[in-house]
Amino acid sequence: MDASTVNNEKISVRNVDFSYRKHHVLDHLEFDLPLGESIAVLGANGSGKSTLLSILSGVRRCHGASMEYRGHDLTRDKKLRNRLIAYVPQTDPLLPELSVWDNLLLWFHGPASGLKEALTLPSVEMLRIDEFIKKPVRALSGGMRKRVSLATALINDPQILIMDEPAAALDLCYKAEIREFLSRFHQSGKTLILTTHDEEDLSIITLLYLLKDGHLYRSPRVLRGDELVSVIRGDIDISRIMTGAPANAGDAFPTGGSDVS
Repeated sequence: MDASTVNNEKISVRNVDFSYRKHHVLDHLEFDLPLGESIAVLGANGSGKSTLLSILSGVRRCHGASMEYRGHDLTRDKKLRNRLIAYVPQTDPLLPELSVWDNLLLWFHGPASGLKEALTLPSVEMLRIDEFIKKPVRALSGGMRKRVSLATALINDPQILIMDEPAAALDLCYKAEIREFLSRFHQSGKTLILTTHDEEDLSIITLLYLLKDGHLYRSPRVLRGDELVSVIRGDIDISRIMTGAPANAGDAFPTGGSDVS
């Protein structure tokens, strides 16, 4: 899938409805994910961002939901979904007692003999994990572990990378390094979807979604600074942001909200 093809394609997500006991986290979300974008999903703690990403990646089941892509429902066609999408959770999935190489083998979809070639993929080579590939994961720094976590996803050459809090618990140098990698991944023509609480990550974002009270809103621009904080906190009426009207602190969110795609 090249960049020219990606720019005309999307995944149509429908009927994403999810509750934790009596707490309705995601309220029948319906939206499109245009491929080739760098997308952020923002919201307050507990708003359902991680839940949404885990559903999109297939890690969490959501009965009745669909994800249409080229005539296929990715919630049913697991083989296609796993080939297309890779997911990196906030907590790394690595086994600390194993070496980096052995961890990669666990996540590689092909035969073990093909892993060496997979490590030459441009997106994987950028991570420079060959510097410590024989070391046990327990001996690695937090930044190194994050690079290995990314590699476990990228060795299968996905078109879409989903990341939950990519820079969580990293120092400033490693945050900048991961951010630069993600920017280069997106610039290669692939799709990035992430959640973050770090405003600096928005420097690489081209499309912003806001999750509030179970509803997902597509922002006409990437918000920053006090305006972004006020929207997430609920001090600004989100409908003003959606229409491009000036936003004023003190405006309240509509009670129900509406999904915007």
